[in-house]
Amino acid sequence: MRRYALLAISVIAVVVLGAVAVLTQLDSGGTINRIHRADRTEQQRTLAGLTDQYLSFTFLSTQNAAAASPWRLTPDNASDKAALHALVHSSPLTSYGAALVTLAGMPLTSYPSSAALPPVTDPGLASLRRDLLAGRPGLSDVMHVGQTPLVAFAVPVVRGDHALGLLVTFADVREWPLQGYDAKLHIGKDAQSLVVDRTGTVAAAGGTVQVGSKLTPLPAVVHSGQTGLVSYRSGSRDVVASYGPAGHGWTAVTIQPASAFSGDLDRSHRLAILALAMLLSLVMVLLLVFHHNRQRVLARLAEQRLYDPLTGVGQRALFEIRLQEALARWQRHRQRFAVLYCDVDGFKGINDEFGHNAGDQTLTVIAQRIKDAVRTTDLVVRLGGDEFAVVMECATTAETEQAAQRIRGHIARPITLNGQLLSPAVSVGGALLADGDVSADELLHEADMAMYQAKRDGGCHVVVVGQGTSPSVMQQCEA
Repeated sequence: MRRYALLAISVIAVVVLGAVAVLTQLDSGGTINRIHRADRTEQQRTLAGLTDQYLSFTFLSTQNAAAASPWRLTPDNASDKAALHALVHSSPLTSYGAALVTLAGMPLTSYPSSAALPPVTDPGLASLRRDLLAGRPGLSDVMHVGQTPLVAFAVPVVRGDHALGLLVTFADVREWPLQGYDAKLHIGKDAQSLVVDRTGTVAAAGGTVQVGSKLTPLPAVVHSGQTGLVSYRSGSRDVVASYGPAGHGWTAVTIQPASAFSGDLDRSHRLAILALAMLLSLVMVLLLVFHHNRQRVLARLAEQRLYDPLTGVGQRALFEIRLQEALARWQRHRQRFAVLYCDVDGFKGINDEFGHNAGDQTLTVIAQRIKDAVRTTDLVVRLGGDEFAVVMECATTAETEQAAQRIRGHIARPITLNGQLLSPAVSVGGALLADGDVSADELLHEADMAMYQAKRDGGCHVVVVGQGTSPSVMQQCEA
């Protein structure tokens, strides 16, 4: 159920906001002016809230991208550039370009879909930096590259608990979905639905002509962070503006001539409800799409946690799960099983002489050879570095010793590294649970000690573990 908690909360929030707006539209009690002003104010709050959610969805999409790719975060990295290319061409929200920068704001790798990206000195990025310094995702003000108005979204690239850099995505505000939503809104006769940034620059409007330009005159109260309605004079006419905070210092504004503001209420209500229904439907679709993408990312991360990306065999987390399952079967059915520890001899020398790429190649070959040496039902994992382990269920002492010998024999076959033949070797220690009740830690300790004994003597050792005692039998495997 936790997987769907975020989706459920978001759907409920959207439904509640929509219900509040619709109920407000249907409430026709009181005086016409009070109803209409209250209606417009509440409607503006809903539109601002939906705009806030749109920005949140865009940040969520950028955060998913930051978490989903193994960013190298080195200057002009080809892998990072390919990932940025894929991100830009698959995102309906930030399809103009993307870049990786250091935490200090220095460019690393970028990919613009058409023209260049804004320089790091662009004044529009000052608000983005303030957001990041305050511990929030960063949103820029509207910037320009030539005649193209852009907005940037920035989130940290996190590994573990540490931020290593920033992923910045860019959207052409003339083409992003928020512009399409505002273009579909018909709030009233001659009314203009707008979204303005912290500087009063239009980020979305009913028409693209105003996008990227300053909205003047605009009363200061519009940027107060409150929801309300204000009347003022613009040029030769009186206008009414409703406004509401849309998050990150942005504001959703609806501007209408004062004469049109008090027009046909019934028609205005019907059209507003229809527009809200359309917008809510679009938001619901986006919610479902983002939830689906988030679950895909989480599934990929879970798989990466269980399987080693270099060798393709399991990792420690999978090893611990399988070991606990084997212990549970032992306690119920007394089904024997063994654990083999394998440590590559002289692996540091391979890295030092041939380089780390050759070392990675060696580990990949060794992992495959260990898999070839054991049964298909046995689990092979890489515990880290040059250490591997095997979980063998339904194993006898002889089968365990034979598996250890096969592993050494398979791995001893020569490998060609940089045109030179190398005959790798491993020390193999094993612990077979054949009698009594022991904990996972005790069994692993015996296997670990057997491996170190094998490393001292050369060859392999298999230990048979008994109840509450030291190992009852120790077998020396032939090299």
